[in-house]
Amino acid sequence: MKKFNILILSLFFTILSSAQIIDRYDNNTMIGDVNGAYYKDLTNFRYQFVGTWKYTQGTTSLTIMIQKRDNLSTFDGINSYSQDLLVGEYRYVENGIEKINTLPNINNNYGTTYRDNKKHNLFGWMRLRRSTSFPRCNECEPNERRIEFSYNEPNYDGMGVANGHLVVRPYLENGIEKIKVWFYTTNNVLFTDGQGNLTQNPEPFKLPFGEYILIKQ
Repeated sequence: MKKFNILILSLFFTILSSAQIIDRYDNNTMIGDVNGAYYKDLTNFRYQFVGTWKYTQGTTSLTIMIQKRDNLSTFDGINSYSQDLLVGEYRYVENGIEKINTLPNINNNYGTTYRDNKKHNLFGWMRLRRSTSFPRCNECEPNERRIEFSYNEPNYDGMGVANGHLVVRPYLENGIEKIKVWFYTTNNVLFTDGQGNLTQNPEPFKLPFGEYILIKQ
């Protein structure tokens, strides 16, 4: 019986070690194409985004903290695989008044799955290229890649239609590490009555839409 158990364990670890490893951030990679694969950050592409970043203008500030999450299991309805991703949290202060602060959640261990980690208020999953992706980045190199984060505000009432996106570009300026952030929405839905009169409008996010330059702390 002991030999049989050892054989089973050996087969299990052989299967795990033989999982196909694919560069998650290669331009030719289609995430989820290979069942059982590990879409890994082979070139440490994510490292340039990781850290604490801060935008300041007078008494208004935006602080963003970004961390890596590795080997998150994913099932897309067809294939099962795992992947490396980024998560984040943020704090926004306007004219000296704190509007929202999710930074205390950054070290929360929500679990080891893709779905678990979407509980973070910033969830970075998609790489974007300058020439083919909105928002356009005129200062980016032709093949430079950015990361898109989905944005969530706790207790936000968007009436099921509002959503936010943060696109992040890291760069170096005079030896200082910075990120440029584009914050936008893909939905501008208004609710009207039969005569076209506005009846409801999704509440704005506490963080205003626009562009921000943040410096690494």
